[in-house]
Amino acid sequence: MDDSAAEAATIAAAERVDDFQSPAWRNRKRHFLVLSSAGKPIYSRYGDEAQMSTLMSATQAIISTFADMSDPVRSMVVGNYTLVFHTSGPLYLLAASDRGDPEELLRSELRLLHSQVVSILTAAQLTKIFEQRSSFDLRQLLGGTQGIIDQLIDRMDADLGFTLGSLDTLWMRYRLRERIGKTLLRQRSKPVLYAMVVADMKLMALVRPRKHSLHPADLHLLFSMVASKAFMNGGEHWTPVCFPRFNDQGFLHVYVSYITPHAALVLVSADRDSFFLMTKYRQLVCDDLAADGSLQRLDDAAAQCALRPSELGLHAGILLQLYYKHKTLVQHFGTRFADSVDHDHRLRIINTYKRLRLHMAARASNSSSSSSSSSAHGPLRIVYFQSSTDTVLAWQSSSFELFAAFPPATDVKAMIRLVNAVLDWIRNEEDHLFVINAPSY
Repeated sequence: MDDSAAEAATIAAAERVDDFQSPAWRNRKRHFLVLSSAGKPIYSRYGDEAQMSTLMSATQAIISTFADMSDPVRSMVVGNYTLVFHTSGPLYLLAASDRGDPEELLRSELRLLHSQVVSILTAAQLTKIFEQRSSFDLRQLLGGTQGIIDQLIDRMDADLGFTLGSLDTLWMRYRLRERIGKTLLRQRSKPVLYAMVVADMKLMALVRPRKHSLHPADLHLLFSMVASKAFMNGGEHWTPVCFPRFNDQGFLHVYVSYITPHAALVLVSADRDSFFLMTKYRQLVCDDLAADGSLQRLDDAAAQCALRPSELGLHAGILLQLYYKHKTLVQHFGTRFADSVDHDHRLRIINTYKRLRLHMAARASNSSSSSSSSSAHGPLRIVYFQSSTDTVLAWQSSSFELFAAFPPATDVKAMIRLVNAVLDWIRNEEDHLFVINAPSY
């Protein structure tokens, strides 16, 4: 979520230690490392990767040893840490966690981290570089992107959206969303492939080609970049971006400009020389929306960031937080956390959501592969987990996924009644919650 992600970033920025032998570095609960197949340091979430050559070399040795045995290492447990490895071409990646994070969760985060590196350089460029010089220091080409990668890792930990594999949306009046979408389409010039308005990684409006959509994983990387400090400091930004799920061999070009204090216009083009057309398009859109006050209403909507639990109808008083995914639209929304939930508690709730989702997915997979008709092997539709600090409920159906957190010892029947009331509210608010019937050309 927006609040917890900001807190995580603040905490991380307050202490970037340089020595991986230091107690401060070792006390971190999660670590992410990227190195080349030659063992050269590329990235570390904490500390100075340049000072970690010993650690990086040891990681490279472990991976290479198992590869030579034709048995690639996937994970291992060392003390309290679970280590998960991921290799792709010339890049080796390692995640380490002492929180008991499931292996599959860490692996999915490593895949997204790898995609982030590819989005900066392309897979083709990575392969060519290391074919020509296996000991190349890739940090030379990643200069200035450390903050973007740091933020992605922090958001993966604090936001369920990456795990859901869908786009986060912002509640706003349907007529305003429609007005913005029609303006984006009406003012569009040929080089503009995609036009989006984004606020705090949440999609507000979209115009796209009729026969193609960018994959949510690619848009997660794009929105994370747009929300980084480097892009929020004003002005206009024009940068090549590789979308790995679209085409990991080449670049598209992305224009980013915050048209209000809280909302950015994001344009995607295949024409590297179309910056001035993007600038003109931005001005046309702003003038059009400002003419009837829509630009100010857009910023007012963007400034709210996310709904509070108390805003989900009249019966949500005991709700601590909720996520809802619309499976057909591949979109979701999440509420803020209740004010009583501190940063560490938020992370625990999000982590419980992820665990329950993985558990339900594994059960569904086992059910589909089993020939038994026994209900004991059927997929789980509703599951809840109680602890001393909260009760978390997960609900899967053919049309939605829902995750909700309540105070500890909340009665199960009361939770179900409240969630059913929230589902009724969502059905009534669907046009305002999601980007439905986005304009296309």
